[in-house]
Amino acid sequence: MDRRTQKSKNPESGKEENNEKKKEKGMQIEGYQVEGLSIGGHETCIIFPSLNLAFDIGKCPQRALSQDFLLISHGHMDHIGGLPMYVATRGLYGMKPPTIIVPTAIKEDVEKLFEVHRKMDHSELKHNLIGLDVGEEFFLRRDLKVRAFRTYHVIPSQGYVVYSVKQKLKQEYFGLSGNEIKNLKSSGVEITYTTTAPEVAFTGDTTSDFIVDKTNIDVLRARILVVER
Repeated sequence: MDRRTQKSKNPESGKEENNEKKKEKGMQIEGYQVEGLSIGGHETCIIFPSLNLAFDIGKCPQRALSQDFLLISHGHMDHIGGLPMYVATRGLYGMKPPTIIVPTAIKEDVEKLFEVHRKMDHSELKHNLIGLDVGEEFFLRRDLKVRAFRTYHVIPSQGYVVYSVKQKLKQEYFGLSGNEIKNLKSSGVEITYTTTAPEVAFTGDTTSDFIVDKTNIDVLRARILVVER
């Protein structure tokens, strides 16, 4: 059957998806629902539904399909093998093109991978591919950003720290009325300041060297740190 003409249900509905959810209840850690699986050399995909993202894609487990953001740590097959299926299946279900973040070092190869699959599959495989270097940041939404950090693996790799971003009122404006605050904003006065806090960090495959890397301090400060044994 031609996948492009087949009518399919959204993966978030139907009995099959309900059964899948029952199997993959995940865990509650520090206020976050965490799902997915990690089997060394076979498949890694860690999902944070409330953040609308997955770290690595493994073989593209069902629950990963509903995450709009995918952060890839490196190019080994057990971490990236399901990438074309992730994009193709979202397109099949009529979901919006996902945003995929990869190390800049492999971005060109990932683009070539999709070109090969487009040629074989005769499909568009729509997605937004972002190359991120260590230390660079990308806003997932106004109150959430991700920064790539250095990891130590046999091929180019990186981990990711997800930060919450909040605007707080400067102390000197405490006690002002709503109208006074509004007037200050209208006159161009900067009345707030930005705070960030590391919420979730994911290493992917790495040696323990990332722990002593002084540039990775926020990785160790995150509320949740996902590492592979």
